Amino acid sequence: MSMATYTFKICIVGDPLVGKSSIIKRYVFNTFSEKYEMTIGTNIYKKNMTYRGNTVHLTLWDVMGNAGFRNILKTAYFYGADGLFVVGDITRPDTFESLPDWVSLAIEGSEKELPRILLANKSDLEWKLKEDDIATWAAELFANSYLITSAKTGDNIYTAFRNLVKILIRQARR
Repeated sequence: MSMATYTFKICIVGDPLVGKSSIIKRYVFNTFSEKYEMTIGTNIYKKNMTYRGNTVHLTLWDVMGNAGFRNILKTAYFYGADGLFVVGDITRPDTFESLPDWVSLAIEGSEKELPRILLANKSDLEWKLKEDDIATWAAELFANSYLITSAKTGDNIYTAFRNLVKILIRQARR
């Protein structure tokens, strides 16, 4: 099998303050800041990686979490998306409740079924959800899988991106 080059657009969605920007910054720059900076609109990051000898160019779209902007965002942000990270905060169970809406919005905007991984972020803090609850949310979101992550410690962040890329490459080869 010859090695190939892939380009994927990945969107990351969820409520404000769940750690979407922190997850991306941990992955792209290997940094973490305690300082909160609200994402206005979207921030776009690029990262290249190698997966099993294949070159993968990722464009990561960090979408603002404010509910009031969801419908405006739909077409602009999700058009051309290949995959999705759906993020909830393990210390705030209510942040998982808006995730089905984010998923519908992304599918509507991208006009296709998107592979997605649920990330239960902030595992370095006191959990207010059990892993069973997270598994239930993943099933409800028809997520390909879920991971319990910490942008602060880096726990499962690289794994999350590798896992999504693996799914996207498998899909691209069909």
